[in-house]
Amino acid sequence: MKHILIPTDFSIRSLRVVHHVVERFGAGEPLNIVMMHALHMPGSIMDLMMLSRRSSHYDLITDDYKEASEILKNKYGSAIRSLKTEFLIGRSNGVFRNFLLYHNIDAIVCPADFNFRKASPNSYDPAALIRKSNYPVHHVSLKKKERTLVSAMSELFEI
Repeated sequence: MKHILIPTDFSIRSLRVVHHVVERFGAGEPLNIVMMHALHMPGSIMDLMMLSRRSSHYDLITDDYKEASEILKNKYGSAIRSLKTEFLIGRSNGVFRNFLLYHNIDAIVCPADFNFRKASPNSYDPAALIRKSNYPVHHVSLKKKERTLVSAMSELFEI
């Protein structure tokens, strides 16, 4: 079983990487995919005390993102054993390494031409941590085709 990490900003476009992961890694064994969103460590004692509840972080996940995740799980049900969203809290190499070890990550798959969008003021782009991680990193191209009108869900199924 392969464990794959994909950084996400909770946009539908970030979920498009799942198509490439299934094509590349899903042939022989089931996949566990972790969609990771990175947040800075809280600065105040009260925020740190409330960190264990984590419910406020899950408010960042949009309904479109949740719906698109379910569609992908159903579409690739035979290849994907689990598709879950997790939060990396902290910005150090050690915290990231422990996150990767905890989730048994085998490889990281990132969009090559992705403009990270902050889902909250505490969000950050984990690209620097990923580069320093010494894990296999695969970059996939998510070039958009020219078009005039597109819904958020139709963007999910573009390859």
